Amino acid sequence: MKTFFFSRHIREKILLTTLLALVAIVWLGRVARSARAFWVDWRATATVLAMQQQWLDNRASIEASAAKSIAHLDPARTFSSPRLLGELSTIADQVGVRNGTSSEILETQLTNQFSVNTVQVAVRNADLPSLLSFYDELEKRAPYIGLEQFSLSANPTNPSLLSAVMRVSSVEINR
Repeated sequence: MKTFFFSRHIREKILLTTLLALVAIVWLGRVARSARAFWVDWRATATVLAMQQQWLDNRASIEASAAKSIAHLDPARTFSSPRLLGELSTIADQVGVRNGTSSEILETQLTNQFSVNTVQVAVRNADLPSLLSFYDELEKRAPYIGLEQFSLSANPTNPSLLSAVMRVSSVEINR
């Protein structure tokens, strides 16, 4: 290889050296990008593992806190998914938005001591005071019913009418 290189003309030597340098630069760039991606993934994984370890280390206190909180809840006032749907319908009737209301059970998360039931409620073409009344009625039922998400949009044809989509959750004590 050495003999081949030295037997070339000067311009061929410069061209070969430049080509070899460009190949080395491209290769080193790819190695650097791969190393950086590996480093970022490693740091992200280390952060997630540290957070998980922190949750595991605090497991006893978290479970004790949950048990203490559940002890203060009245099991008769907790809501299963169907009961939550019924309660939301009652609230909609009370505030006068029943006709434009639809609801759907999304999920139920189970633990040893309680279940968290989640429902999505859509109220369409309601005025602002009615939506505020709906919110106030939900707030009166805390901590048994809670509002997780809320999105509001105006009706394009009549901006005084609003549509709201809410994600509502309730706690149910497992007996």
